[in-house]
Amino acid sequence: MTNIFDQAIPDHVPEELVFPLDVNTHPELETNPFKVLANLHKNAPPIFFNPVPSQGVGGWSISDGAIIKEVLQSPELFSSKNGTGFSFLLGQELDLIPLEIDPPEHRNYRSNFNVPLSPREVAKREDAIRASAIELIETFKSEGHCDFVDQFAVPFPVRIFMDLFGMPQEDFDKILDYEYKLLHVSNTMETRAQAARNIYDYLLDLIADKRANPKDDLASSILDYTVDGRPLTDKEIMGMYFLLFVGGLDTVASSLGFAWRYLASNPTALTALRDNPDLIPSAVEEFFRLHSVVEVRRTVTEDMEFHGVQLKQGDFVYCVTAIASLDGKEFADPTKADFERSPNRHCAFVFGPHRCMGSNLARLEIRIALEEWLNRIPDFSVAEDANIDVNYGSVLSLARLPLVW
Repeated sequence: MTNIFDQAIPDHVPEELVFPLDVNTHPELETNPFKVLANLHKNAPPIFFNPVPSQGVGGWSISDGAIIKEVLQSPELFSSKNGTGFSFLLGQELDLIPLEIDPPEHRNYRSNFNVPLSPREVAKREDAIRASAIELIETFKSEGHCDFVDQFAVPFPVRIFMDLFGMPQEDFDKILDYEYKLLHVSNTMETRAQAARNIYDYLLDLIADKRANPKDDLASSILDYTVDGRPLTDKEIMGMYFLLFVGGLDTVASSLGFAWRYLASNPTALTALRDNPDLIPSAVEEFFRLHSVVEVRRTVTEDMEFHGVQLKQGDFVYCVTAIASLDGKEFADPTKADFERSPNRHCAFVFGPHRCMGSNLARLEIRIALEEWLNRIPDFSVAEDANIDVNYGSVLSLARLPLVW
């Protein structure tokens, strides 16, 4: 084997397909990652081997949106089993259900969430979500400035998830601490592993509490879910709890940060939304397209030739959703915002059987956040001389976003 940046390159990987993609080789990933990803098809092969991906283990990456969608929609060839790496952090095997379960079994687990996360059920939470947005904005509105990430983008979806899941609000600071230590790849592996174990222990206590004191919340409902006509095992319940915990906290916060940075830096776009609030729902979709923040990992299930590239069983394949959402072959002027773009089949929520279960809630959260923010702070900008770095990992996010008005 040869080595690049001290990462092993498997023998079946041709040298011409090795293309390192990280903040060392592409420093702009820490300031404007979406520009780098949008241009990747010009600079890298359609399928290339990245020895230094954000998730730490070398594997194949894809610079072609159509091929990304093909991978995501072919679970028989590209498995989601152990796709998140949380089993490694926990030191024990734990499938995050249904995310790390492949079809056909996947459908039997996922069907339990069809009703509670449906548009109709999610819509019932609008008043509570709106009240939470207003309360947060009012805490800093009169100050004329805020760090949007710390004071709104992160706490807003966490509050909503805790209410949905039936978590005690007094655990808010603890949940934020766990979330930050687990999901930010800048933390050491030891820190992330300890956070995973802390979350596991917290959820064990939550399961026990919900069994003893069931309420009208999602955590209590899961205890009554079935699969193939039988009750869920304790391990399956934990797998669902853990998935919802990690999935409900970080991605919406990341999407909020990038959307607000765009508006704060583009007065014309800000004026358009402020003066035409009917554009907000389609603008939400365009922000998801412009800033698809998730990278997902799949595992090759058998030796095969795929689009002319030899893949081996066990190889990792990384699909960066932003690359598909910014593919110029599908979207005209892909790096420019068009709040009336239609159709807008972006990849922010992934394609295939593992399409994000929380997409309806995410859309509602960001729509309400835009409506209430523009009602109260209609004109804002990025603070002068602000350095805004990006956390480049399996979820792209802003480290901070100082705003003034």
